[in-house]
Amino acid sequence: MILPLIAIRVCRMTHATNDAGQTAQMFATLADEAWQQLGSRPLADLTLAEIAAHAEIDAGLAVAVAGDPQQLVLGKMAALDDQAVLESFADIEDAGAIPIREKILEALMHRFEVYAPYRVQIQALNRAARGRPDLALALGLGLQSVTRRMLAMAGDHCDGWRGLMRVKGVVGVVMVVARVWMKDDSPDLAPTMKELDRRLQQAEEWAVSLRLFQQSHRRANQSSEQEDVTAGRYWVDND
Repeated sequence: MILPLIAIRVCRMTHATNDAGQTAQMFATLADEAWQQLGSRPLADLTLAEIAAHAEIDAGLAVAVAGDPQQLVLGKMAALDDQAVLESFADIEDAGAIPIREKILEALMHRFEVYAPYRVQIQALNRAARGRPDLALALGLGLQSVTRRMLAMAGDHCDGWRGLMRVKGVVGVVMVVARVWMKDDSPDLAPTMKELDRRLQQAEEWAVSLRLFQQSHRRANQSSEQEDVTAGRYWVDND
């Protein structure tokens, strides 16, 4: 009897895995459609029934999978953030030994590049967030999460309260630079890059003045000018 029971459990686990994969695929399909529609209408005008119809997915099943259009849009942003992080990781790995600050700059800049075709959607979300506190909170938490991942990827795991403050500092930088990015129609986003570099330098100076780095770490950086002191000390600390 033991072997048949094991076989039944394995079969159930296999079905559960397949179901999870199918659910994820349906969600991604619905999210892509919702994101496309957000490019031509406000978030409030999106309906799950219409999104499901265009995606050729049963409306009732779409409700079970997605819940509402807002969740689909947030899911699409999470997918874009994953894309930005993984592509930045590959670029950083290929670049070899580069300063930490350059890794952070590269990762943040690449995220702006990934979102560049979707400025209209970002504008629609910004407008919607003014009347939806839950959306504003979700967008903020999402940005904080991807920022923490990028800093960790660059070499700063942001542990402790100092790490949290550094994450929030970079989030603030991204939000300020986004104003320039929204109006930047240059092919290489050079104005955005320039503003991002300037704001990161400014944030670093504030972090130093607020003692968001360990004293021993600051001393080590001060003794290694040839290794680009600014880049070497920027956001590197394990509290």
